Amino acid sequence: MDKVIWQPVVPEVPLEDLLARQGVDLSKRNPSQRILDLNKRLLEEGIELAAIKGIWQEVKVLGSNEEQVFLDKGLSLKGKILPNVLGKADGVVLFALTLGDKLYALVKEYTDQGNTMEAFILDTAGSAILSKALKEFTAELIKTYEEKQLKTTFTLGPGPEYWEGLDDVRTIIEFLQGEQIGITLTDMNYMLPKKSETMVMGVGANLPDFQGKTHCDFCRYKGDCKTRKLKYNNNYFYRH
Repeated sequence: MDKVIWQPVVPEVPLEDLLARQGVDLSKRNPSQRILDLNKRLLEEGIELAAIKGIWQEVKVLGSNEEQVFLDKGLSLKGKILPNVLGKADGVVLFALTLGDKLYALVKEYTDQGNTMEAFILDTAGSAILSKALKEFTAELIKTYEEKQLKTTFTLGPGPEYWEGLDDVRTIIEFLQGEQIGITLTDMNYMLPKKSETMVMGVGANLPDFQGKTHCDFCRYKGDCKTRKLKYNNNYFYRH
């Protein structure tokens, strides 16, 4: 199948979600009205500046070994839990998502001006928007395959302990031609714009039941890792 570009409306993010991302527990304390107003203003700025674009394509699974999954088009993905999650799939969906560069440009502008509070809040707002958009993007992909009566795995992304190293970020972004949605890579395989993400998800007719399972069920760390301690989401993680 050909690459598909996804260009949704920017999702709404509750103010409570933004505050929680900053470590604020509203059940224990209420921020001052000034802080609430500042967060609300910067969240609105972030939503206005975000220009969400996604791109995805399914690639056939050819086989796997203990540490690697081999895909059509000459691609392979290397990670210790990937064969257990993706090895029995018929295909793997490779996808990437970005907010564009305007939001982070303003974060940098605030930082350069010495407005560190504004920079911090807007940066976390961008992360909250990206995570919400990623969740909606994933839901759209799952719906697409459910309509074909196909099952899906949970999503996985290069970077955390369960899929160390960023070489596969380059594999995914170069294959998807990430420049079509404005994503480029540094020499160290970091994505630009900074508010960008790339993930994979297995699809197939005879997949095992992944309902309620996450990467932690397949990882040697069994949840005792930075990913878990930083409260990474069960279906996708926050590293933005």
